[in-house]
Amino acid sequence: MRKAILAALAICVMGALQAHGAAMVCGGVGNDERRELATRAGGVALSLEFSLAGRGNYIADVDVTITPVNGAAFTAKTDGPICYLELPPGRYKVEAAYRGTRKSTTATVPAKPGKPVRIAMSFPATAEDIDPPISPEEKLQASKP
Repeated sequence: MRKAILAALAICVMGALQAHGAAMVCGGVGNDERRELATRAGGVALSLEFSLAGRGNYIADVDVTITPVNGAAFTAKTDGPICYLELPPGRYKVEAAYRGTRKSTTATVPAKPGKPVRIAMSFPATAEDIDPPISPEEKLQASKP
């Protein structure tokens, strides 16, 4: 049921972005999802990746705003750490916010398609992001086949 809800939300987000001349798909939670997402990478203009600084852990639930130089901004919340966007050629401001920290950069999508423009953003870990310590009992259980 959760996958159906996430799929419906992704369709809604993509519909809103397509109204602005763009399409976005996010995912990448787990290896299977990353492989599936990679199959959609062909022809995308912009690739976004979100992680925790110093830890390298991928993160989701990042608020993203894409603003073309001559156009209206569109905003979405990512449901995965990797997002692919189909955008018309042009210059864009890319803003992202995660748990109170904001980052921004610019990207230029070339007129000739090629490899996607890649933007990676790292955010500081918060108390909510830090895994609790592993007990000796949990370590023992994990070591057994």
